[in-house]
Amino acid sequence: MFAPHLLIFEKTPRWGPELKRHFLGSGLDFRSARSIAEIGRLLTVGRECLLVMDLQAGTGECLRFVAQARQTRLCVRTLLIGSAQTRELEWVARELGADHFVEEEIGGSGLAHLCRLYLEQCRTAASSSDGRSVSAV
Repeated sequence: MFAPHLLIFEKTPRWGPELKRHFLGSGLDFRSARSIAEIGRLLTVGRECLLVMDLQAGTGECLRFVAQARQTRLCVRTLLIGSAQTRELEWVARELGADHFVEEEIGGSGLAHLCRLYLEQCRTAASSSDGRSVSAV
């Protein structure tokens, strides 16, 4: 059976606690990371994951990780949270392999909704031969 897997990368707790509140009791496998190295340790080989990355944690680090994940074909979908200051990086991030880019004004409910959509795609991917064939939001 597929167990949803959600990983949050942020330097200070903001989105993690908010998403935990929205997914309380859902059985979601939810983890937080404070460094890129920690993300690598928390990712499970062969298991599809949704990774939410707050660009405030380090824009360059996040973009490098997204590019590396694409090059090494990690089973990870990335949702980046930017700001008005990083808005111009949206298409760069998408070209590097980010699946979605939102600005921090999205709020907890909006972010939880997007996560649910991507997690459902992960469930679908787990039962298909090509996990990336499901269309994006």
